[in-house]
This record gives sequence, C-alpha cells and structure tokens, in this order.
Amino acid sequence: MKRHYRRVKNGPIVLVLLLLACGCTRSDNQGLLFQDEFNNSRSGWGKDQREEFKRGYEGGEYFIELYEPNWFTWAHPGQEFDDVSVEVETHPASGSHDLHFGLLCRHADMGNFYYFAISADGYYVIFRRAGGGDLEALTAGGRGMTPSSAIKTGEQVNHVRAVCQGNELSLYVNGELLATVTDDTHTRGDVGIGGGSGPAGEARIQFDDFFVTEP
Repeated sequence: MKRHYRRVKNGPIVLVLLLLACGCTRSDNQGLLFQDEFNNSRSGWGKDQREEFKRGYEGGEYFIELYEPNWFTWAHPGQEFDDVSVEVETHPASGSHDLHFGLLCRHADMGNFYYFAISADGYYVIFRRAGGGDLEALTAGGRGMTPSSAIKTGEQVNHVRAVCQGNELSLYVNGELLATVTDDTHTRGDVGIGGGSGPAGEARIQFDDFFVTEP
C-alpha cells in the first residue's frame, strides 16, 4: 500500500516560548546538551489549548491532542543548537492509525524546521518546512511516507531518534536507521516534538524521556 502525505492546515498555532531555566541538563553525561522527562511543568515547553488542539504536561509526560482532521501542531523548549542528536519515547494514546508524530530539529521559527515523523500504522518520513510553506517530504524522492517493520504499530511505544549533522538528516526508530537525506536549507535552531491527525481528526500523542546530545 502506498501512502502519500496529505496537506495539513497551516493554522494560527502560537507556540509559547518560555525561556526558563530548565534545570534538567546533566553534566555527568558526556555529550548531553539538554534533557527533559516532563516532570516539571515549568521546564520550557509551555501549554496551549485552542479549538483545533491542546498540548501540555500531564502525569510526567508531555501530550498533544488534536481535534481537527489533517491538523499538525508542535512544541519546543526554547533552545538553540546546530548539530544534534534528538531522541524521545513516544506513542499514540488514542486516534486512528494514520496519525503521525515525532521530532523536530533546526526550528528557526514557525515556518522553518525539519520534522522526523512516524505513523501509528508503521510509516515514516523526514519533512522540511521552509518559508512558511507546506511540509515537503525529503524521503522516498518526495513521494510521501514509506513503510518499515521497525516501527511498532498501534499504541505501542517507539523510540525515535533524529540526527541533524551538517547537511545530513537521519531518522532512527527503535535503534534501526530508516533513512538519511541531505539538505542544507536549515542549519541551526530549536528542537521539538510534534504530531498530526489524519482524516478522522481525533488523536492524542504522548512523549517522554526527551534527550538532546552531540551527534
């Protein structure tokens, strides 16, 4: 079955940047740049609730809920890096299997970033957003999402890792390299997490154990 990426709404998603001291970096871990286990609701990711989505801290995790079909939203902690390895434990808590979720790197602003996504039915893609346009698939020759048996389906937890080093962008899921592409559009910015709904609209995605290290 071939999956093609559907256009998502570029609605008024206001991401609150709380530049607060996180207090969650560990100097005893070589190469560790940032971490968050989402136990502290003032660690910088903020919270928001609108007609289309809700996001925030709950039960020692961070969540994104989506209420509109084909809607995408994200959150980021107000950091800045160039070359990084970003990883998170994530799973959908509800919603249809065509929802997508994952990691961001080099988030310069709302219109410029990379998004490394998997879906609950076992597909993956690396997206680029530039100049406020639509998300563009960089993997599979730009055709859309690609299936992989490395991705745990349904509501199972996946370990997702994105490496942004120079002009190379790599996506790992559960320790397996799924794709590497080259692109030099974005060179520096924040990291983050994101999720998008399918045609059914309703979806909830959970995130935990977020780490940023040197690649």
